[in-house]
Amino acid sequence: MKRTCPTIQELLAFDAVARHESLTRAAMSLCISVSAVSKQISALESYLGRPLLQKYGRGVQLTTAGLEYLARVSPSLRTLEAATFEFRAGRTGAGLISLACVPTFLTKWLIPRLIDFRRLHAGVTFSFSQHLAETDSPSADMDAAIRYGAGDWPRVRSDYIAGKEFVCVYSPLIAPKGRLLRSAADVAGETLLHHDQAPLAWRHWAQDHSIDEALTLAGPRFVQYSAIIQAAISGLGLALVPKILVEEELTQRVLLTLGQPLELEHGHYLCFDNARLDRPAFAAFRSWILAQGQMQSRGPL
Repeated sequence: MKRTCPTIQELLAFDAVARHESLTRAAMSLCISVSAVSKQISALESYLGRPLLQKYGRGVQLTTAGLEYLARVSPSLRTLEAATFEFRAGRTGAGLISLACVPTFLTKWLIPRLIDFRRLHAGVTFSFSQHLAETDSPSADMDAAIRYGAGDWPRVRSDYIAGKEFVCVYSPLIAPKGRLLRSAADVAGETLLHHDQAPLAWRHWAQDHSIDEALTLAGPRFVQYSAIIQAAISGLGLALVPKILVEEELTQRVLLTLGQPLELEHGHYLCFDNARLDRPAFAAFRSWILAQGQMQSRGPL
């Protein structure tokens, strides 16, 4: 029977060469000879009818066709690797959780708490992937995505974790001659930093503090809270951010608060298909992370 796709050996050789940009290093990573790698690449190019590699200095690099093909097949290879790892791990009672997560929440909130989850479930391993854009949907091999927004994504269950409490923060560097900002009206004349996915946050803050909304409309826009927080720390302006993302900076007084906390509809949600709850590892993670979020909400303001 005529085959309709390349062999796995050819694809693995191609993937290794693409990663290492060297036939020698690719051969070492695959524990085969350079000649074997070269034969696999030649067979793949012959099957596809297009050159995938070209010489570059002492190594090789992908052609335009090679880059295009790698982009198409690499996700499938990663899926095979993850599925195999999970299957093998499952034999010993362990498990793998594949999770996409917004980066600031991952580094500032989730990772510092994962030591507690690992203590409770030592056999579970995490695979973190790139966070989803606003219009993206989780892939079939992904257990869940932690997303920032109003919790209204289609075709998934969205469980609220934490992050609806916002605080206005600023750096001591921004205070003229060491004078702290004390009144909400002090935002007049200051640069305000905005998040693309919370365009009305400053307007709500102005309403809550009985100041003119027009004072809060202008300012730079950012797509990630990590950039907003760093901009605030550097004294580039005032930021309105989820309190859970700046707790360390507030404790160390790297950032100061202005006005009262504000609760908005935006927060961080665990998004998944209900069928994932049949997997014990993921069900345990869901229960744990929601409990962590509830503990956060009960904490002191």
